[in-house]
Order: sequence, then structure tokens, then C-alpha cells
Amino acid sequence: MSIRNSMSKIAVGGAAVLALSGAGAAFAAGAGESLDSSTNGASAWSHGTNGAVAVKDTKGDSHSVYTLYDRRYNTGLRLDNNSGNGNTASSSMDTTNYVRKVTACVNIQLKPDQCGPDDRPGDGR
Repeated sequence: MSIRNSMSKIAVGGAAVLALSGAGAAFAAGAGESLDSSTNGASAWSHGTNGAVAVKDTKGDSHSVYTLYDRRYNTGLRLDNNSGNGNTASSSMDTTNYVRKVTACVNIQLKPDQCGPDDRPGDGR
């Protein structure tokens, strides 16, 4: 048996193990699934390849908005939008380090911020 044939059998065997264990589906989830979160005054999303995240101020109330988001290789990220009602701020595009979670929030001065639900791939939102 040649080395090439051995490597092919190893690759096929590895793919079969991933498929049977469900790990292949978990690995693929994320990129390409629409993520959306909103609260009274803010809307955040990541669609398509999930390479970027956006947050829109949806209420003329003098409060800025932001999104808390995670990427494939980074967690605890924040994108602020201080541009006012009707304006959207977007992150840079990175389809390799795609967005895995979004949460829309309103920055309320001298009080706790108001945030919508987290949205993650496969959570049914």
C-alpha cells in the first residue's frame, strides 16, 4: 500500500468520525447564519458570511447604542454607535474570524444599560 493510499484512507476515516460525532456540524455552524438582537432603541445584526457586525440607533432619545459581540477567535468585543437616531455603525469585514454572537444595547447615562437578548448560531432565534 502506498503512502498516498494510506493518507486517503486516514482523511476519509477522519471525515467519517466527524460526521458521525456531530462535530462537523458544530464546526460549520456560525458562518452564514443570520444573527439578530434588538431592544427598545437599538438593533444589531450580522448576516451573510457573518464577517462583520452592525448596530443601528433606532430611537431619537439622546442615548448612544452599541453591540457586544464575539468572533470565532475573539470574545467580549464592543462596537459603539454615537451617530444618533437612524444611523448605523459597522465593524470591519473578516470572514475567517466570523461573528458568533451579537447583543444590541442602549447606553443609558447614570443607569444600567438596556440590552436585548444574545443571538448565537443554532439557538433558534
